[in-house]
Amino acid sequence: MQHAAAAPASVLSGCKLSYFGIPGRAEAIRLSLAIGGVDFEDKRIPFPEWGKVKHTTPWATAPVLELADGSELAQARSILRFVGRHAGLYPADPLAAQRADELMDALEDLGAIVTSVGQGLPKEEQEAARRAAVPEGGSVYDFLARLEKFVAAHGVGGHAVGDELDVASILTFTALGRLVGGVYFGVPPTACDPFPRLQAVRKTVGAHPAVVAWYRARVAQTSLESLSPAERVLAGGAT
Repeated sequence: MQHAAAAPASVLSGCKLSYFGIPGRAEAIRLSLAIGGVDFEDKRIPFPEWGKVKHTTPWATAPVLELADGSELAQARSILRFVGRHAGLYPADPLAAQRADELMDALEDLGAIVTSVGQGLPKEEQEAARRAAVPEGGSVYDFLARLEKFVAAHGVGGHAVGDELDVASILTFTALGRLVGGVYFGVPPTACDPFPRLQAVRKTVGAHPAVVAWYRARVAQTSLESLSPAERVLAGGAT
C-alpha cells in the first residue's frame, strides 16, 4: 500500500504538541511525530493548570498542535490525520485512507462502549460489570472481535490496514494499550489476548525502533515507576 510522501520538514518541524502527562488522546500523535522523525516539543500540561489553559485553546480541549508559524490545530483525530499525511504515515490511496479512518473511528467507539458498561454504578459494581463484558458474549469482547475481523480483512503482516505502518496501526496500538493498561477500571490486562491479529499490530508498532527509543527516553527522563500504568504497558519491552 502506497503512503502519502512525507512533506518538507518545515511543515511539522519545530511544532509543539500540548497535552497532559499521560498517553490519553495524544499518544498516537506523539508516536507518529517520533516515527516520522519530526523534531517537536512535547509539552505536558499539569492537571492543576488545565483550568487556566483550557479556554485559550480553539475548542477548550486538548491536545493542541502548534506549528512553527503559530497556527494552532485542534481535535485529536484531525491532528493525527494531519501529522500522518505530512509524515508519510497516511495511505495515499483514497479507499485505503477510508479504511484507516474507519478503523480510527471504530477505536473511538470502543472507548465509548467500555465507558458505558456499568456507567453510574458504584465503583465495585462498575468494575464487576466491565469484567463480565470482557469474556466471549460480553459487549467489550464483541467489539474487539469486530476489530479483529476488520484487521483480518484489511491488514497484512501485523499492520491494521494494508502492509505498511500508518496512523491506523499506531492508534490501534495506543488505544488497546490504554484498554488493558488500567484506564478503564475493571478491564483486565488480558482483554486482548484472544485476538491474535490485534496483538500482532500491537507488537509491530511497539517494536518499531522509533517507538522503542521514545519510551526508553521517557523512562530515562523520569522513571518507569513514575509513568502511568497505561504508559508502562505501551512501553512494554522498550524499558
